[in-house]
Amino acid sequence: MTLQELYDKWGTWMAVANELKMSQSGVTYWRKRGSIPYGSQLIIQDKTKHLFKAKKEDDVEPKHND
Repeated sequence: MTLQELYDKWGTWMAVANELKMSQSGVTYWRKRGSIPYGSQLIIQDKTKHLFKAKKEDDVEPKHND
């Protein structure tokens, strides 16, 4: 699942956090990272009763500024 899918469903990042019963800072972390970690995707998949599907290929490693 992608960040865009969650945003498209709920319309704001605050609503995403509220619907998933998580902190706004957690969603902000995903946004900075550029993707939702696979483990978190599995939790979202469960919380939403499979409305969203976890996909390992959507867990993109964050870019490091070396």
